[in-house]
Amino acid sequence: MPYDLAETPGGFYAVAYLMSALLFAVLNKGKRTKIESFLITLSFLALIFIYMEIINTDVHMMFFVPSILVSIGIIYLYIYLMCDLSLLSVGYYTARAFIVGEFIASFSYQIYYFAVLDLEMSFTYFTTYLFIFISYSVVLAFMYLLEKRFVKNHSTHDVTAREMFSAFIIVAVVFTMSNISYVYQNTPFSGSMARDIFNIRTLVDFGGVALLFAYHIQINEMNMKFEVEKLQNLLRLQIANYELSEKSIELVNQKYHDLKHQIAVLKQDASTQEAVDYLEQMEDDIKIYEAQNKTGNKVLDTVLMGKQLHCQDVNVTLTVVAEGKALDFMDPVDISTLFGNILDNAIESVVKIDDIEKRLIHLTISKRKSFLSVRVENCYEGKLIFNNGLPVTTKKDKNFHGYGLKSIQQTVKKYDGTMTIKTEDGWFELRILFPLL
Repeated sequence: MPYDLAETPGGFYAVAYLMSALLFAVLNKGKRTKIESFLITLSFLALIFIYMEIINTDVHMMFFVPSILVSIGIIYLYIYLMCDLSLLSVGYYTARAFIVGEFIASFSYQIYYFAVLDLEMSFTYFTTYLFIFISYSVVLAFMYLLEKRFVKNHSTHDVTAREMFSAFIIVAVVFTMSNISYVYQNTPFSGSMARDIFNIRTLVDFGGVALLFAYHIQINEMNMKFEVEKLQNLLRLQIANYELSEKSIELVNQKYHDLKHQIAVLKQDASTQEAVDYLEQMEDDIKIYEAQNKTGNKVLDTVLMGKQLHCQDVNVTLTVVAEGKALDFMDPVDISTLFGNILDNAIESVVKIDDIEKRLIHLTISKRKSFLSVRVENCYEGKLIFNNGLPVTTKKDKNFHGYGLKSIQQTVKKYDGTMTIKTEDGWFELRILFPLL
């Protein structure tokens, strides 16, 4: 046999840590090219293999825990280099990768131990590592399918400090219980025979993997529930704003028509040219309320009117070219929500610009063959960070902001549309394409 069967070889753990870390790197959004990922993975394998072989041969008991912490640090570094995640998220997935690595190493070594002693099979270095690669791959493939089956939104949730520390506490307890037989054999939870020790370690590690997986599903479901509640609240707010805008605009229109007739009467009685000029200027000023927002869709007109008034207050120039009738296939609530969120996001972005001349928003809604195209462009300043194709909110409390684009995305999905975002030369462009039946 290439190894002493009484101890699990460091190479078993090294390959296990690599493959478990790789599992979570694949499940999360990467930030490297294929060549970079390959080189980082190769370097990680060399580093962790050499390190595990060293600490597995001659490390004093007092350095056991620090040496394990170093191996956890190496896994953390690998996931950090491979994935586009926050530091807390990297820590959380490191905890999961470590305990999964512990489990597949102990599980596979137990089978290997049984094959050698009970089945009297013979292994070389090559067949040993071929065996662990295949056995690890089978277990990790099963775990990959479980993650894809039950976890709906990998990479979309920023792990909190509490979640990360909870994961590490579970890891600490599981690791202590699974390895206690190596340190103290005279406890109610320890074994003295090698087979007993391996049984305890494998079962406890399996319990740890299951516990962390269940914890991850719970976090995922709570996050999804929270997002649904926030989107529903946003929808209710949009509807309330729309109803308020509708009433306000009806009042404005009524006052506009009254004022228009009153100005006409005053012009007839004006005795000086100066008074006539003044009244004509007033007439021109109020024409803005008559000339705009006749798109052919009453709901869109109401939304646009409300946003135009808001834009005037904050010195934003909003230009609209819209075929409102092309929106007839959409529910009025969806029209209000979609364009309310689109324009709210654009206005929120441009008001941050100090130069008023650059506070520009262009909205185009047009029918193109069998599609409806919606395009909004606005200037922006600063650096935008994207996650899953959507810009991340720049507000401090990320748990309560950034739902406008998610709501837009949900409405687009409802009508089988597609949404793309791009930035170029200080312009932010949102394009939506809806198929028309």
